[in-house]
Amino acid sequence: MKDFVTALTEAVRLARVELACYRDKHGRGTAEYSIRRVDELLNSRQVNEAMAVFAQASPPIVPEPVEQPGPSRKHH
Repeated sequence: MKDFVTALTEAVRLARVELACYRDKHGRGTAEYSIRRVDELLNSRQVNEAMAVFAQASPPIVPEPVEQPGPSRKHH
């Protein structure tokens, strides 16, 4: 499990570095290169394996919708 956390953490860190380099006014990176690089980082074998494990072991981030009862009528 620790290896999966490490893989995800490293991918996020490197993606942030890539975006920081792109935003740097002295940087020479293009949007196309940065997008391709971030895509490579986030879709690597290690990240995909980690995401698959966590998807099975974790509850969804967005909870399932809960049916709400109809509007209540208050008497004054």
